[in-house]
Amino acid sequence: MVLRQKAEEELAGRINQTEPGYLNTDIHQLIHELQVHQVELTMQNDELSKANEGSEFARKQYADLYDFAPSGYFTLNSEGEILQLNLCASKMVGKERALLVHNRLGFFISDDTKSYFNNFLQNTFKYNCAEYCEVTFLVKGRDPMYVQLNGSLAEDESRCLITAVNITERKKAEMAIIESERFLKETQLIGRLGSFSIDIAKGIWVGSEVLNLIFGVDDHYDKTLAGWMSIVHPDWRIIVRDAFYESVGFQTKFDLEYKIVRQDDLTERWMHVLGRIELDEVNTPLSVKGTILDITEQKLAKEAIRISEEKYRMLLELASDAFFQGDRNGNFITVNTIATEYTGYNREELLRMNMKDLFSEHTLQVSPLRYSKAQSGEIILVERELIRKDGTTILVEMKSKMMPDGTYQSFFRDITEKKRVENALKQKLHEMEIYYELAVTRERKMITLKSEVNQLLTRLGENLKY
Repeated sequence: MVLRQKAEEELAGRINQTEPGYLNTDIHQLIHELQVHQVELTMQNDELSKANEGSEFARKQYADLYDFAPSGYFTLNSEGEILQLNLCASKMVGKERALLVHNRLGFFISDDTKSYFNNFLQNTFKYNCAEYCEVTFLVKGRDPMYVQLNGSLAEDESRCLITAVNITERKKAEMAIIESERFLKETQLIGRLGSFSIDIAKGIWVGSEVLNLIFGVDDHYDKTLAGWMSIVHPDWRIIVRDAFYESVGFQTKFDLEYKIVRQDDLTERWMHVLGRIELDEVNTPLSVKGTILDITEQKLAKEAIRISEEKYRMLLELASDAFFQGDRNGNFITVNTIATEYTGYNREELLRMNMKDLFSEHTLQVSPLRYSKAQSGEIILVERELIRKDGTTILVEMKSKMMPDGTYQSFFRDITEKKRVENALKQKLHEMEIYYELAVTRERKMITLKSEVNQLLTRLGENLKY
């Protein structure tokens, strides 16, 4: 009706031609109908021409969109043979388009993902529903390409229309994230560092896999705050609870060392928790997120060092010799009780002194402090006269050595009495040597005299007396 109306309007706008008067009304009506029909046909022809032009343009546009689309398009039959594909699809599999038609797409898919493709194709034809899968295209001389296939059946259900999207970069990013997470997990396992998050409103905590290992629990363990506190050693529960609520209340850092009881083997372990409070837009605490580090070995090592240092100090205090430890410049750092007895100074006074303060200038000139020689690692043994606080002197034997940290250690032994005894012995020995010399001389003279008497008796013809 619309087309006829347009035809009549166009016919009415034309210049009327003179028609023969002898034609009756029916003839006039027939001629009019023929003219209208002719105009309709002309208009239909014009519309068909326009439609054909539009269709051709759309076809060319579709062909351009199909061939030059950034995604690959495949049309497959139920056996997986390629019936049709675009340029992008041919580039994905690294073959010319003409060589790919009637080849199976599965030939270009890696063995480890081929089963995914087969299931995808089978389900698409079997259930006539949209399916997708991820596969790997293998092309000789090129890195593997990770592809996502999205497929659905055509209207005749004999063909599968597939869109192939290159997701290589996304896959690499995912694998990088997986590798990063694996590395983080291994690092946390090695360092025994777990992470946690506590929802303050709900009173629920979530821990990492490493934290579960540290606590000796699994994912089915009670993840409420009460469950958390049950892991804490009984001696530390009040301290941990108060520190947690203080941190939340004052919105400060949650930083504490405490002891737990592992739930699987009931062993006691030391933890160091470090967390921060997360707030909403009105500064209301939402959660606590942080890390827990197993510091048991460090604690045991520190305790062993403390015990070792205590034994070391005890040995120094029980030593019969005076002990001095000084820095590179000779300033005292540590002294023992015997050192205070030797010098007459108390401990505080000695720790404000230098090694050279214990000797006279003359002594230091004759026997200087040889720090440079000690730096070579050599043990230096010397005797020096030490000046005590009251001005008296004692003779000491010094044995000194430079330590790896740059400090030095010296042991002093009072050899005053030893030297006195040595000098007395030397005097006695000297006297005995004189006496011995006198006795030997007298004996030699007696032997000579006796020889002369025998010689005289021989001359006189008498018997020998000696």
